[in-house]
Amino acid sequence: MKQALLIRFRASQLEWLIHDGGRPILEGQGDWQALKEALAGWSGNPDELEAAVLMEGRSTLMTQITVPSKPTRQILDAIPFLVEEQIAGSLDDCFISLGAREGDRLAVVVVDRRVVEEILLAADEAGLAVSFLGVDTQVLQSKGATRLVLEQDVAHVIRSSGVGLSLLSEHAEQVLGDELSEETESVDCLDFCETEGILATSLAASSIELNLQSARAGTIEPSLLRQWSISAQDHAVNLRQGEFSFKPRGGALMTLLRRVATVVLLLLGSQLVVNVAQALYLDYQAHQLETEAQALYLAVFPQDRAPKDMARRWRSRLAGPGDVSGSAALELVEKLSGRVSQSGLTLQNLNFNLARGDLSLQLVGRTSDQIMRLSEALGSEGLQSDIGTISQEDGEVRATLRLKAGQ
Repeated sequence: MKQALLIRFRASQLEWLIHDGGRPILEGQGDWQALKEALAGWSGNPDELEAAVLMEGRSTLMTQITVPSKPTRQILDAIPFLVEEQIAGSLDDCFISLGAREGDRLAVVVVDRRVVEEILLAADEAGLAVSFLGVDTQVLQSKGATRLVLEQDVAHVIRSSGVGLSLLSEHAEQVLGDELSEETESVDCLDFCETEGILATSLAASSIELNLQSARAGTIEPSLLRQWSISAQDHAVNLRQGEFSFKPRGGALMTLLRRVATVVLLLLGSQLVVNVAQALYLDYQAHQLETEAQALYLAVFPQDRAPKDMARRWRSRLAGPGDVSGSAALELVEKLSGRVSQSGLTLQNLNFNLARGDLSLQLVGRTSDQIMRLSEALGSEGLQSDIGTISQEDGEVRATLRLKAGQ
């Protein structure tokens, strides 16, 4: 069985018990800092503990209300107003938890919201994951009978329905006598007092039929936490509801994994957008090159107004007689098209001299350096490139460039 940590919160002081299936491992008392120090010095792993915390029943309302067997959302929203008359303070300061239903009767536990927040905050700072937060009066509740729990300084009465009360022992004798006087069945009594108190003696002498078990006699464990650790009962209301719902540490891991998955999806989506944009850009470039190739063809062969298959037409046009073969001329055109597009120059006119086997280009650019770089780039590809006259007019540079396939 997995080891568990039981904590009892009483007026800012704690009692704690680490057990393994009811076998005590570590016990102590003090404040939250003392608990953290005890866990730090413990040989086990605190991160693996299942933690449960008990609040004081003396500051808690444990009651039942009547609701329809199939309550609507509007009826559930009205529950705070059904218990308002039983609450001494303001509803805004209270947290209401719902328990088990018996017919049209619903168990309700009302606690101080600030105490719940204080406990959960302190437990979180101590590195504890509190999966159960309940009331000490209810944890030893018996499903079949009313139970009286006596401690040295406090007494608890809890009925099988979950309705209960807790009060100081010095004030309990008369109240408990009245509270239990109408019981028709025997009352289970768990006495954890170190010495036999006046309350237990007076109750035993009353007409109330008690089934008494005592820590002094060894019939029960020496403390409420020890008894709870061996109890298989789980009738107590868990206050980890609504805004205080328990989020397992595994849930935090799943949240982290979801965030990582979201980041991965965003990265994949971004990469997809980049790929689509690149494809569109490459398609645009292909279209531009096709347009330039067609313009070049029409500049050389203006009589052909509807060229379709550019490669085939260039081959058929350049297959005629001359000093250069059709493949060499096609090489000139293919190398020229891409370089002119990349240089930023504008091709105004192009003449192909079949006899000489050269291309004459009339170019316009911003600077003469553009023309020089284009000539050098074409020369690096094995073409003979000669620059003719360069002139400057209206902020533009004009030049003639003659190209011929290398020998």
